Amino acid sequence: MTFIFKSQPLINQRGGDKAVLFGDDFINNIKVTYRAKYGEEFPELSHFLKKMLLQAMVEVMEDNRVLFNDDEIGFKGIIPAIFAAQLAAKLSTKGVGLKIKFTRTKDDIRNVMNLPDEWEEMVMQKVINKPAVYFDNNGMLDGNPAYRQFTPLPMAAYCLKCHGSMEHNPLNFGKDKSQWTNIDMTGFEMENWTISDFGGGVSLSIEKSVLE
Repeated sequence: MTFIFKSQPLINQRGGDKAVLFGDDFINNIKVTYRAKYGEEFPELSHFLKKMLLQAMVEVMEDNRVLFNDDEIGFKGIIPAIFAAQLAAKLSTKGVGLKIKFTRTKDDIRNVMNLPDEWEEMVMQKVINKPAVYFDNNGMLDGNPAYRQFTPLPMAAYCLKCHGSMEHNPLNFGKDKSQWTNIDMTGFEMENWTISDFGGGVSLSIEKSVLE
């Protein structure tokens, strides 16, 4: 998701070479991004689930190849949250006990497809005022014992283009205020969030049986 965020200019540009978004080049860039962010080597692919996750990531990008290369469309709409949603949908077709979701508190979620479950809502209420990774080795997923983790994602300037106020909306740039809209580039109503607001996070769940 960090690489998708950093690659927004490339994703949305018209024309140009976008090979780094696909196949082995994409995964290599994911590994470089990981090393830069965490200061350690990318985890070894010692489990089939890790290999499946990377393959699913590649497949999601390949599914969007035509969109990325469409010179008629400026904003492609493949932002980190959408990438996470598409990745989750892809994983759901593979029949493994792994689920990834980009979510936020239920009272403020904009896409009902990303509504938090009870565990996610409980965790967010715990970390909303003091963001920290929350791990639970006694969680449940679809009625099965699971490892669950929630990682808060801080708001960034780019997030405000969709979730901020109208002055942050690129659709309003260069227009008179009387023509401004509070509908963002993805078609949702902007929430007037600020850089200091809770931005939600990534929920990761893995059924324990998958790791046995």
